[in-house]
Amino acid sequence: MQTARPEHTLRISAAQQTTVLERILQVTRYRGFQVSGINMFTEQSSDAVDIEMTVSSDHPVSQLQLQLSKLFDIKTIEIQDTAGAQCRA
Repeated sequence: MQTARPEHTLRISAAQQTTVLERILQVTRYRGFQVSGINMFTEQSSDAVDIEMTVSSDHPVSQLQLQLSKLFDIKTIEIQDTAGAQCRA
C-alpha cells in the first residue's frame, strides 16, 4: 500500500510579473514537489499577486520555501500544513 505524501499549503506574495507563476512552478517541479492545487489573486490597484499553492512531496517543505525565496520577485512565503496525516491500522 502506498503511503500518502504530506501536503502543505504555501501562501506566496510576489511582484505582479507576467512570468512569476511560471518561475514558481518550475522551481516547485525541480525540487520534486507535486502541485495539487493553486489559486492566484490579483488586485488592479496593486503591483503584487497573492498565490496559494498546495503541494506534496517526501522532501522537506522548508527546502522548497528556501528555493522559492531566492526568486527576485517573491516578497513573502508562509507555510501552512494542510494534512495531519494519520496512520490507520
